[in-house]
Amino acid sequence: MNVERTINPKNLRMTKKNHLLPILCLFMISLTVVSFISKSKSASVITTSRAKTINTIVIDAGHGFRCENGCRHGSTGENVSEDQISYEVSKRIVNELKRQFPNLKVLESRPTPFFVDNKIRAEYANKNRGDLFVSIHCNFVPKIRDVRREGTRTETYYAYTGKGKKKKKVKKTRTVPVYKTYYLPNPAHGTETYVFAAHKTDQKEDIILENGEVYENEKDDSTFNTNVNDPLVKQQIALWTKQFFANSVKLATIVEEEFVNIGRFSRGVKQRQKGIWVLQATAMPSILIELGFLSNEEEESYLMSDQGQEQMAQSIVKSITRYKELVEKPAVTPPVNNGKK
Repeated sequence: MNVERTINPKNLRMTKKNHLLPILCLFMISLTVVSFISKSKSASVITTSRAKTINTIVIDAGHGFRCENGCRHGSTGENVSEDQISYEVSKRIVNELKRQFPNLKVLESRPTPFFVDNKIRAEYANKNRGDLFVSIHCNFVPKIRDVRREGTRTETYYAYTGKGKKKKKVKKTRTVPVYKTYYLPNPAHGTETYVFAAHKTDQKEDIILENGEVYENEKDDSTFNTNVNDPLVKQQIALWTKQFFANSVKLATIVEEEFVNIGRFSRGVKQRQKGIWVLQATAMPSILIELGFLSNEEEESYLMSDQGQEQMAQSIVKSITRYKELVEKPAVTPPVNNGKK
């Protein structure tokens, strides 16, 4: 028996909807997948992180001798200048690092006693893909100006008395205090290590962006995306800057700890309010070490001595070694419990 089914137009519309619904769902899923793949590709471009291995260290001997005008650049103590001490200690650091780590690339931003501009130093470190930038300096403070009252003296002066025709000039005397100015040695002493100023992160981010090729992942063909309008790029740059700051503080803290271990007085890890340009201009963790005060007679003598220079250099090498071991240490993944006791 043939049975004919009458198709209601209303049922027909419902049927069309029922057929269109899966198609619509598939279309939305496709869009989601395409969007995810697109973002993944973009992310793969900018998240190519540098290897944790420390391959290149740049040692920066502060200041230098300006041959064009025959003067030293930097602070000067009674018997030695800052550029001389920073150069000698830096050479010791470089030689010891090369001895202990033959495969480590150790570079000098000022390989000779002569002055090198800070811009050239930063460009050199960035061009050579430095993993760490360590700048060596010495501190200095002026003597303390002390004004003291030391007795009195008689001073002669003239005054006028009377009015009109009776006005006349009269010689008088008075007692006034006597002051003398002394310049006393400033007791400031000790070591301190600087990191780039936290409020100067914009400058650091700009440098990282400008040196984007430094962050290529050498294990694949991906390159660094320098599209500043890409929010993912901005996010990655901010993360790198934050990591560089944290690692800079980490190394600076270790440096000061090692100085204390050899009996030096530590003034701690610091940031300079106005910032330190060369630290902001290097696209890597970077620190500036103040070895001591040349304005302090005792510390100047110590830093001029072979023993003092060797102790300071060895302490800095130990600090770099500790830092290297720390950042190269593989991350420990906590064991999965899986509900088992």
